Amino acid sequence: MFVTKIQISSFRNIAAAEIRFDRRFNVLHGANGQGKTSVLEAIYLLGTMKSFRLAKTPDLVTWNAPHALLRGWAERDGVGREIALYLGKEGRKARVDQKPVTRLADFFGNVNAVVFSPEEIAMARSGPDLRRRYLDRAIFSGDLGYLLLHHEYHRLLKQRNALLKRGSRDGLDIWTGQLAEAGTRLMMKRMEYLAEVEPLVQRFYRDIAGCNEEAGLAFRPHLTSPERVAGEGTGALLALFEAHEAEELRRGTTVVGPHRDDVDFILNGRVLRTHGSQGQQRSFVLALKMAEIEYLERLNGAPPVLLLDDISSELDPQRNENLMTFLREKRMQVFITTTDVSTLRLAGIATHASFHVSRGTVTPS
Repeated sequence: MFVTKIQISSFRNIAAAEIRFDRRFNVLHGANGQGKTSVLEAIYLLGTMKSFRLAKTPDLVTWNAPHALLRGWAERDGVGREIALYLGKEGRKARVDQKPVTRLADFFGNVNAVVFSPEEIAMARSGPDLRRRYLDRAIFSGDLGYLLLHHEYHRLLKQRNALLKRGSRDGLDIWTGQLAEAGTRLMMKRMEYLAEVEPLVQRFYRDIAGCNEEAGLAFRPHLTSPERVAGEGTGALLALFEAHEAEELRRGTTVVGPHRDDVDFILNGRVLRTHGSQGQQRSFVLALKMAEIEYLERLNGAPPVLLLDDISSELDPQRNENLMTFLREKRMQVFITTTDVSTLRLAGIATHASFHVSRGTVTPS
């Protein structure tokens, strides 16, 4: 899978750009705040219709511009696709091969992308929000059904919260039942994914760290257990909602459920965020990303596009070298942003393209 070219119009601080990419490594360099990450964000949007920076649509459009337009050309197994994404006051509208997208299934899969940024490293020591966001993004990168289920759960959650805010029990049981059913399926999907990638994380962590420390992943469903979810199904969530109903009516919101789940990163049987060193945390998240790449390659028969946002500044020379060794062997397309090209380990890479980014202008260099 390759992105061969992208056109950007009125997106973030990029007024207009057309960039032709190398099929292996593409380096975007320049000072901070010039638009390097925006190029990666545009590619990610063309693959997922979402921003990895969690931006709302108006934030993506250049100041005073009526809308933004992204167009990308991708190739997979010798078949080319043109993907276009309009970002405006009406929301986001997509076209594939110049035909309007009416089903998400027609959009997803044209560009599979994995992003690795300094924010990803922060999730090893942060609260549950970043880890839950990582988990959701990793799963729906390879499972469109999960994305639809995620949307359905949050639609039901919004409806139930509206009822709780009014302090009314009228119809509450119906919304609670539907939310419990969708939430249980959501948690089961999360458990299945973590079970699939945990052996990969263990292998890649050993490769990166060069030791026999044991890495693991532990799903932490909110105020219940994975065993209870697997054994009781919807009944586990229904019992949880029932136990907290009085509190939820008083507070006017749903206080329990999958929207508060967490994942523990485990090293030698201990939780990484409280017992791991900074080096161990960085190695773990790097292994996590390598595992995600391997998982998507097995699922789709081809590796995804990898977006590395200023990671060389976060990793020491040895971890940088381990990462580049992995990428050389993968034969995948990689996009790297950096403020200092000298920190990159590009030795042994036969082909790469380099671009200088300054004040929203992208120039081959």
